[in-house]
Amino acid sequence: YVNGQLVAVTSEDTRLGQYREAAYQFPAAIQPGDSVRIEAIGPESHAIARVKAPEALPAIPDVTAEELTIYNDKGNVETRFRFHIPVHDIPQERNWYRINTTCHTIVRMYVSEEVHEKDPWYPTGWSTLEENTLAIRHSNTKDPVLNPDGRESKDRYVEDYLSNPHHFFTDELFEDGSNEFILEASPYDYTKGARFSMSSGIQYQYTITAYFDIQSLSREDFMHSRMLEMDHFNLSGVYIVDNLFSEDMVLPGNVEGGLGLVTVRSVTRAPYDFGTYDCDIQTSDIIYTLHLKN
Repeated sequence: YVNGQLVAVTSEDTRLGQYREAAYQFPAAIQPGDSVRIEAIGPESHAIARVKAPEALPAIPDVTAEELTIYNDKGNVETRFRFHIPVHDIPQERNWYRINTTCHTIVRMYVSEEVHEKDPWYPTGWSTLEENTLAIRHSNTKDPVLNPDGRESKDRYVEDYLSNPHHFFTDELFEDGSNEFILEASPYDYTKGARFSMSSGIQYQYTITAYFDIQSLSREDFMHSRMLEMDHFNLSGVYIVDNLFSEDMVLPGNVEGGLGLVTVRSVTRAPYDFGTYDCDIQTSDIIYTLHLKN
């Protein structure tokens, strides 16, 4: 229910993972400020959760970026993209946020009449060969709000809670004001989702767009997310955190007739368009051809 009106009903579920969790999808439009109620009705149970969609951030001005050449820990030269995301705080209230980034890639191919005659399987003209969306994990070491201690995980398999790898933050340091966030990533992170077989004589193009989504969270959502992170991350480097937090960990909840937390996040999206690139069979590895737009 949105603002008291029934907008979606579902009984379909998809079983996920070893614990056979059920995922339900509701095709409902929810706007910032809307009151949302979700009811789960079972043979012997009836649970209800009520939540209000938080206000969304004001529109984000253009994201800017720079291409850097750096030396990594092994002394090898690497290319890095450094993005600057300007954000204006929602005024006159305390706010909780998260930055989430995805990359959308479209691969298209052009087939000439000559190629089509040799292999009728290929349709002539332009067509979409592949389209996918990839989650991007940035380094926030240079950002004083997302990572005030400049910490970076040393082990790719053990993440440091204090380095805030999922980019949660509050407006404590720029309340009612503005801030420019700094995130870094490798060009490879934006291209590793695009892998396709190439055939001689066919022209290929790929279009890449990054989306920086600033999510507005409720306080309960923020605390719940950060506490779950703390329960799974290694703070000390000796693998004792799970033991420390395995008991007496109290998580926020808002489900009547059950357990859990139901939340809504309002999103303000800022795109960064890398542009469209030609790709042929001799230079099929797009990792080395992706550059920032002028």
